[in-house]
Amino acid sequence: MPKNELEDILVNFFYAENNRDWKLYETFLSPDVEWISYGPPKRKVVVGKAEYVETMIRAYKDTSAKFHILNMVSDLDKGVVMAELEIISRRSVDVFEFENGLIIREREYYDDTLWLESEDKS
Repeated sequence: MPKNELEDILVNFFYAENNRDWKLYETFLSPDVEWISYGPPKRKVVVGKAEYVETMIRAYKDTSAKFHILNMVSDLDKGVVMAELEIISRRSVDVFEFENGLIIREREYYDDTLWLESEDKS
C-alpha cells in the first residue's frame, strides 16, 4: 500500500466524521478496532466497531464541531499514521494503526490544558 494511501484513508475517515456520515465512517474501521483516549477527565478505552461508532455519535450529538488535520506523518512499514488535529481550538495527536487498509487501533493524546485556562480567569 503506497504511503499516501494510508493518509488518504484518514482524510476520508475525518471527512465522514465531520459530516456525521456514520455508515461511511464505519467502513474504515476493523471489526475489533480499539480506541484509547488519553485526555480529560481520564483514560478511556473503547473496543469494537459498534461501540466506537456509538461513542462518536454520542460525542457529536449536540455539536457541529469539525476536525481539521494540521499535519500527518506515516510509516508505511509499520502501517502507522500520526495526525495532529484541531477541534474547537484544542489539539490532539492521534496515532492510527492499520491492517489490511482498516484502522485497528487509535491512540488519541488530547490537549488537557483547558482546565488551566479556566483557573487563570478566576
